[in-house]
Amino acid sequence: MRPSTLLSTATLAAVTAAQSLTNDTYLGYPVLDVSASSPLDLASIPANTISRYWLRPGISQGNIPYFLPVIIARGTSDSLDTGRKLSLSASIHGDELNGVPVVQRVFQTLVASEVVANGEFNGTIIGVPQLNPQGNFMNARNFYTPGSSGFLTNLNRIMPGEAEPEEASLTDAYAGQIWYGLWGNTSNVDVAVDFHCLATGADGPLWAYADFDFPYVQRLAELAMPDVIKIDPGEPGSVETTWVDYGVPAITLEIGPAKQWNGDLIDRAEEFVYRLLEDLGMMSAESLVEGDFDSEASYKGTNFSSVYVTQSGWVNVTVGVLDDVEEGQEVGTLYNWFGDVVETLTASVSGRVLQVQTDPAVDAGRGVVDIVYNATASGEESNSRKMKVRRGIGGRGRAF
Repeated sequence: MRPSTLLSTATLAAVTAAQSLTNDTYLGYPVLDVSASSPLDLASIPANTISRYWLRPGISQGNIPYFLPVIIARGTSDSLDTGRKLSLSASIHGDELNGVPVVQRVFQTLVASEVVANGEFNGTIIGVPQLNPQGNFMNARNFYTPGSSGFLTNLNRIMPGEAEPEEASLTDAYAGQIWYGLWGNTSNVDVAVDFHCLATGADGPLWAYADFDFPYVQRLAELAMPDVIKIDPGEPGSVETTWVDYGVPAITLEIGPAKQWNGDLIDRAEEFVYRLLEDLGMMSAESLVEGDFDSEASYKGTNFSSVYVTQSGWVNVTVGVLDDVEEGQEVGTLYNWFGDVVETLTASVSGRVLQVQTDPAVDAGRGVVDIVYNATASGEESNSRKMKVRRGIGGRGRAF
C-alpha cells in the first residue's frame, strides 16, 4: 500500500527565484520569505511539483533562527482555482511524534506515484511535519524560551499568534508566522488536519476531536474512521479550533501514545489522508486504501469523565483502552509504598475507556482513566476538552 521511496532531491523542486523566497538556503533548501503583510503566494510555487522549503518563524537568544520544515505539493497550474488547499500539520507538542511520519509518508507516496508530476493532482497540500522542532529536540511537550529563568509555552493554546512580530513575544510571533505567513490567515487553506498524540505516560487509540456544528467537520472526522470521535466545541487557541473559528473545517486526530511509533495507528492515519484527498476531489486514492469506508465505524461521544487518584502512590489500572465500562465498575487500585491498598478506583459513568495511565507512579489529583460517553440522551450538555487540571490523564487537563 505504501511505497517506501524517500523524497528525492532529484524529483523535488527547489526554486530559488520564486516570489515567496529569500536568497537564503538551509540544508540545501530555500527559506520562505513570508509575513502577515506578505504571506506565502501559492501561485509562486511551481505547478505539478513537490517542493521542500524552510519557514523561519522566529529568532532565539543569540540571534539564532528557528526553522520549520515545509513540504508543498502543488497540482496543475489551474488547480488553485479548481482544487482544494489542504493543511497537514504535526508535532506542535514536541513529544507527540506519530503524526510526523504520517505527513512525510503522504508526500513520499505522491512522489512515488507521480500523480503530481503527471498533472493528475487537482489541488495543493501544505505539510508541516514538525511545528515544534525545539520541543522535539528537548523531548518535551511545550516550547521553551530561555529568557529569565526560562518559560514553557503550549503553542497549541496561542494560535493564531500575533501578526506583527515587532510587537509580540517570541512565542506569539512564532505562531503568527505560521498562521499569517505560511497559512495566509486562511487564504492558503480550505481544510485542515492537525495530528497529535496523547500526553506522555498514557495509552490510547486513534481518535478525533471534532466540532460537528461546523460544516464538513463531521464528514472529515468520519473519513478518518477513528476508534472514537469526541464531538466537541474545541479549545481556544488550538490549531484545530482556530481554523474552525476562522471558517475552515478542521479536526485534531490523536494517534496513540507519545514518544513511540505505533505502526498500525500511523498506517490508519495515513490511509485517512488518502480518503480525504479523494473526497475533496484532489486525486484518486482507490489503490492506496485498504477496505471500505464506513461512516459508522467510530464510537461517538459527547463527554469525558476522568477517574483520578486522591492520594499519591502506585496505580494499577485494570481496564484497557476501548473497554466498555459500567458506572461503579472497578477500574484500578492505588497502593502505598508498603503495598497496602489505599484507594479503589471506580468509574462514575458508563462509557468507553479512551485512555489509561501507563506510568504507575502518580501523585494526588492525577487522572488515570478517561472515559468517553454520549450524554445527549440524558439531556446533559456536551463538555469541552478543557477539564479541571486534576482530572485529565497526566494531570494536564485536556488530552491534546
